[in-house]
Amino acid sequence: MVRRTAALAGLLAACAGARPVPAPSPLVGKPVDVAAETLGGAEVRVGAHQGKVRVVDFWASWCDPCREQLPFLDRLARTYEADGLFVYAVSFDEDRAALERFLEDAPVSFPVLWDKGGAALSERLAVTRLPTTLLVDRAGVVREVRLGFAPEEERKLEDAVRRLLAEPPATPDLSSAAPPPSARR
Repeated sequence: MVRRTAALAGLLAACAGARPVPAPSPLVGKPVDVAAETLGGAEVRVGAHQGKVRVVDFWASWCDPCREQLPFLDRLARTYEADGLFVYAVSFDEDRAALERFLEDAPVSFPVLWDKGGAALSERLAVTRLPTTLLVDRAGVVREVRLGFAPEEERKLEDAVRRLLAEPPATPDLSSAAPPPSARR
């Protein structure tokens, strides 16, 4: 409990607009491993959407830059859904009622997952600041991690998503597979 409270206090202090990233995230180049429940209680695994470009945003309803970014992410999700984009928002709110009230006033078209106070994901994924936004390619690999948000950064984020959407889907490496039966004769 003390550890979780300290982590939440750190996130509260770190909620901010966009700033330069001090060091590359340890998540870049690794497969995405995020699972959390919807407010309805269904578990969602972000990695299950292979073949889709994914944006995974860690946020909280009390974080002003997070609140500013959600409408932009909603527009992004609607604009590029047909091209293969899937957006998730993982709330680190402690108070579920506050989260639900916020979403009533500012609904979004994509799944909102809840990790109460960041208990399961903040430390494991090194989320030290809100919002933290992961850009995940079609193969499920984290390609970029963005910390904070400022409206002037929207174009850069959208351009990064468009670049990922333009990449061809990964093809499986068949070089180590056995040849088809007809080729074995």
